[in-house]
Amino acid sequence: MSQGRNSLHFKVAGMDCAEEISVLKRELSPLVGGEENLAFDLLSGKLTVGMSTSNVSVEEVVEAIARTGMRAEPWRAEAGQQPTVGFWKTWERSILTAVSGLATIIGFLRHAWLSGGLKSALSDEASGPAQTVPLVVRFFYGVAMLTGVWVVLPKAWHALRRLRPDMNLLMTVAVAGAVGIGEWFEAATVSFLFALSLLLESWSVNRARRAIAALMELSPTFARVRRDDGSEVEVPPNDVPVGAAFIVKPGERFPLDGRVSEGASHVNQAPITGESQPVAKGVGDDVFAGTINGDGALVVESTKEAGHTTLANIIRSVGEAHARRAPSEQWVEKFAQVYTPVVMALAIAVLLAPP
Repeated sequence: MSQGRNSLHFKVAGMDCAEEISVLKRELSPLVGGEENLAFDLLSGKLTVGMSTSNVSVEEVVEAIARTGMRAEPWRAEAGQQPTVGFWKTWERSILTAVSGLATIIGFLRHAWLSGGLKSALSDEASGPAQTVPLVVRFFYGVAMLTGVWVVLPKAWHALRRLRPDMNLLMTVAVAGAVGIGEWFEAATVSFLFALSLLLESWSVNRARRAIAALMELSPTFARVRRDDGSEVEVPPNDVPVGAAFIVKPGERFPLDGRVSEGASHVNQAPITGESQPVAKGVGDDVFAGTINGDGALVVESTKEAGHTTLANIIRSVGEAHARRAPSEQWVEKFAQVYTPVVMALAIAVLLAPP
């Protein structure tokens, strides 16, 4: 895929798993001329749209993503490449899941209180639509259901409009069906468990994102380059060419991979190699970006550009590993494309067809 001026970059809010990447592919592929013009970085929540065969605009891509129930905005390189989000957007899933679980518990305990015990409450739930669940109990169960499926409703609506049933639509229909047959407790419980699974998935991705951010912070923001006249100048690591000499003072981190040309010291390589003890470094030894210099000043000759250091390759490899799908995941996705509509069709048949 072409980059730079021939590509568009977006921050996609709500892209937390491979299933959402599949939804975006189905929606955007016709717009951009095929999946080969789309690239996803799940950990960064970044979407890259290649412009080699299409002239799609930023507004068109943002509108297309909005139709899937997700939100997008142009990628901003400043501020650590992370747009500022408000309190609600940060904690929305956690708050809604907590409310769903709490409302489910309160509703069930209230039902047990009104019906004379837990066994009686479960018997009421099992008796179907003939049993009138108390209004106050239905209120709590309703709150649990609404907060449990709130974040997936736009995605379920998108799947329904496109006639492409997915997990979100299946769970939404299951909840509505449980209410239709009088199983209020079951509907609330399913809503809460589904919201909890999505929350855990989101937490795992965010944890990986924080780990990547911590890796990126290992590399300093400047390199102390030594000029031909012996003077020193601080420049961004991206501006340091291969072969340039830079100085690393005691206690500083190495900004780039390189080879020691002057001096001797011990280097803490634990951030990169995991070694528990500092490693002695002298003239001719290799050093890595992100590692920590010991008690001796070193002059290092740069051997790699900033984007190709060992640290940068680690970060890039982790991101690519999360963006790629394992063969088992690809098989499950293909299976779900058949399984989900078949289950939906059978459910409709059971509803409409005579016994």
